[in-house]
Amino acid sequence: MINMKYIKLFILSSLALLLGACGEELNNPTVMTPSHSVVRVSQVGNDNVININQHIDFADVSQGIESRQWIFPDSNVTVDGNPQDAQVRGTFHKEGKWEVTLSQVFQNNAFVGSETVARETNKIDTTFVVTVMPAVKLNSIKANLLLADGTLGDEIPMAPETPTEIPFGSILRFTYDATGSPSKIQGTLHGAELVAESPSNNTFDVKYVTLDKVYSFAPVFVRPKPYSADSLLVLDLVKCVRSDEPLLLENVTADADKKINLVYSRGLNANSVKASDYSVSITTAKGETLTPAVTGAYVNPANASYLVLEIGDELVYSNDVVKVTYTGNSLESQDAAIAPQFTNEMLVGSEEDLLKASDYDYSYENSAMTHKGADPAWLGNVVPEILEQSTEQKSDGNHSLKVSIPAATDSRAVMPSAIQTYLNGALHKFGFTENENNKLRLEFDIYIENNGGDRHPNATFDSNIRFHLSNKGSDWQEMAHGFAKAEEGKWLTFSNVIDVKNVIAEYNLIMKIVNTGSEPATLYIDNIRLKRYYPRP
Repeated sequence: MINMKYIKLFILSSLALLLGACGEELNNPTVMTPSHSVVRVSQVGNDNVININQHIDFADVSQGIESRQWIFPDSNVTVDGNPQDAQVRGTFHKEGKWEVTLSQVFQNNAFVGSETVARETNKIDTTFVVTVMPAVKLNSIKANLLLADGTLGDEIPMAPETPTEIPFGSILRFTYDATGSPSKIQGTLHGAELVAESPSNNTFDVKYVTLDKVYSFAPVFVRPKPYSADSLLVLDLVKCVRSDEPLLLENVTADADKKINLVYSRGLNANSVKASDYSVSITTAKGETLTPAVTGAYVNPANASYLVLEIGDELVYSNDVVKVTYTGNSLESQDAAIAPQFTNEMLVGSEEDLLKASDYDYSYENSAMTHKGADPAWLGNVVPEILEQSTEQKSDGNHSLKVSIPAATDSRAVMPSAIQTYLNGALHKFGFTENENNKLRLEFDIYIENNGGDRHPNATFDSNIRFHLSNKGSDWQEMAHGFAKAEEGKWLTFSNVIDVKNVIAEYNLIMKIVNTGSEPATLYIDNIRLKRYYPRP
């Protein structure tokens, strides 16, 4: 006789097993590993530019990899690690440009980097260009007196048996040849003043201002990235003697302490200074006029051609209009030349220019630079019809950047192009360091050959130009400068203040030009200034 109780138990047990199996299957979905190519390079922040015998680490952090192969040059490179490993190191022993390729095979068609659409292949080759720079080495140097008209005078021996006598207040122009592309002059000039440097022309100018002083010369020729330097020492190069030239006021400026400085053509007699001979007026940005008393005046002990004026507790700010008057007759140079009187000489600020400090090609003079339009695409996707360094118009140096943006059309009334500058294929950048307010004043010169004509009927705003600081995200506050109604055929200057909040160590300038006119807009851009800005509180 069949026991129905056991049959029921058997059926229930079988059902439980069946349901348990189904539940286990549903709770363990198949995990899909994406095929995504991502590679990290240790020197990418320096655009893979390194010194001889320096290494770079390469790391493949991709997902969905089946196999990989790192391919290095056959010679002049030492490779640490297996070419099939995720991470390898290459040490490069010879200058030049070298290619390192990563060949990857994925499980599926692969995404690359930040792309949102997979490639139509599961095989990805990625090539990195490594630039190996030679060490900085000074090959030759010469010095000439720089005459008042900008031409070169007598050559000064660089290996003198006795110091060469020069009129004090003289400027020497040093012209050099160096390997390794140094871009800064540092070192010790023994009290002389570095007044100009032009790495693109391999020149720098030094001013000698103290009577009867013998100057040695110890410059250091520096390439900041990757760092390399070479130095020179010339003992007793020149001796400053009396000058037959008149004593001239060259500039009125402010120092880092926001005090007024009068810059003269040569060293001053500190005993001839009288504070009562000077008066100062300040017009603030709000239109208020201040007339602070000059409470002190003295010759800068570090540079005898600078006369410092103190105006009590008052300071000079970037947005002040400052005028200085001298009514005395006692101020004289160290060789007794009398300083002329002057009235309402305007102060010109001396705030740090970030572009010059970083050797940024602010004047479009460097032939190694290239310029790319419509990049980044999300800022503007119209490639300029003309984008080139030009000698046709210039406000500074020998070149400017000529840009021509196409005319608006019925189907597209806004023609934007974002333009970036590259050095040796890498974005051209300048450095930034935080200070008390992180404000910058941007100025640039613009020559408008064609302002684009009348606004296209389908456009809702006028043609304009602006400069963005890269990587600022939603913090951008750069002003759009309209040029649709600007005067053609002459140099103009546009300016605006930038308040930097999302601070990073380096930026690259993105120039955005938008044409909404019925004709092509053709412009020349030159002499970009990006200076620290200290407005009056």
